[in-house]
Amino acid sequence: MGHAVNWFQISGSDGKSLQNFYKKVFAWKLGPSPGGDGMGMVAAEPGGIPGGIAAAMNGQSQVTVYVSVTDIDAHLKKISKAGGKPAMPKMELPAGMGFISGFIDPAGNWVGLWQAGAPPVAKRSRKPSPAAKKPAAKKPAAKQATAKKAAKKSAKAAAKAPAKQKASKKRRR
Repeated sequence: MGHAVNWFQISGSDGKSLQNFYKKVFAWKLGPSPGGDGMGMVAAEPGGIPGGIAAAMNGQSQVTVYVSVTDIDAHLKKISKAGGKPAMPKMELPAGMGFISGFIDPAGNWVGLWQAGAPPVAKRSRKPSPAAKKPAAKKPAAKQATAKKAAKKSAKAAAKAPAKQKASKKRRR
C-alpha cells in the first residue's frame, strides 16, 4: 500500500504576511485553524491537497509535506533503519484531527508524518431501544384460557350486532 502526501505546510518568520502573499498570488481562501494557533488553513482544490500557512515554530522558513501513515511509531522505526532521523515526537492535533510527527531524510529535508485520529464516538440515546425492553410476563394458563373465551364471545357479539340492527330497523318501519 502506498502512502499519499496529504498535507502541505508553508512557514516563515511572519505567518500573516505569508498568508497574505499566497492569497494574492493564488487566490487561496484561508480559514482559521481549529487549534487557534494562527495557522491559515487552505482548503483542498480539485486535484490538490489541503495545507496550512503559519509562522515557523523555530523561526526558519520551510515548506513541508506530510505523508499519511497508519502508525507513526512504526514508521519512525523504519525511517531510522533506512538512514533517516526522527525530528519531532508524535503529537496529537486539536479537534480530533489525528497525530503528526516529523523526520529528517538522508539529504537533510524535514518531512512530516500524519496519522488519522480515532473516529468520533457516536453518542448513545438515553431512551432504551425497543429490543432492550423486557418481554411481557406470560399469563398463567388459566388466565390465557379465560382471555381466549372472552375474545370469542366479543367476536360472536360483534357478528350478531349487524343482524340485530337490521331486525330493529324492520320493526320501526
